[in-house]
Amino acid sequence: MFTEDQVTKALAELKTPDVASWELFSEVLNFKVYRRAVAGSALNEYKVLGGFPDLPARYLLRTYTDLDLRMKWDKHMVSWKELPDHRLHFVAKFPWPLSPRDYVYELRVQEFAGGVYGINGKSVEDEAVPAKSSVVRVDEFRQDVLIQPTEDDSGCNIWFGYYDNPKGNIPSSIINWAAKSGVSGFLNALKDAGLNLMKKDAEAGQNEKAQPMSAVNKASVAVFN
Repeated sequence: MFTEDQVTKALAELKTPDVASWELFSEVLNFKVYRRAVAGSALNEYKVLGGFPDLPARYLLRTYTDLDLRMKWDKHMVSWKELPDHRLHFVAKFPWPLSPRDYVYELRVQEFAGGVYGINGKSVEDEAVPAKSSVVRVDEFRQDVLIQPTEDDSGCNIWFGYYDNPKGNIPSSIINWAAKSGVSGFLNALKDAGLNLMKKDAEAGQNEKAQPMSAVNKASVAVFN
């Protein structure tokens, strides 16, 4: 979960990025993707900074955390299952000829002053969901997302940190290709799904701001104000 200090620093980065120890990996849409090596590992962690000027923060939050909806727009998502204690089991496709990967993680959502939302996901162990031989269990995973409304509330700024260890002897060239194409494809699909959700609400005459946080998130997601 985010502390207030972490939120302050991350939001400051949306104006003045702190990337002295990072390399610019790619630029997609209105985003810049940075990466740096993880100590003691051949893998990298990623930081994505940018925003959607025409997608309000609450719509992005709904699109990102509603996994039933995500099944419709995320082409890499195979299935998901709600577990006790705010945990989720998530199965994802990987590029051929790699086996699918699955994740067991805790997902939490926080709401901060100014309409800022924080999303944290971290891998956990759960004996109720044993690993299967046909799927590679990713047990080193984290995602940290902050969503800040723009001043006119018509869009949002995004700070996103990500790391996982997909396991297996995957050539670095494939990892790099998957990271670049995957980030671009994910952001495009995320934005399109959010805009479609906003359009459906408008057609139904629904007021997004009037909906409580409990209506925005799945029951498995803990919400902290």
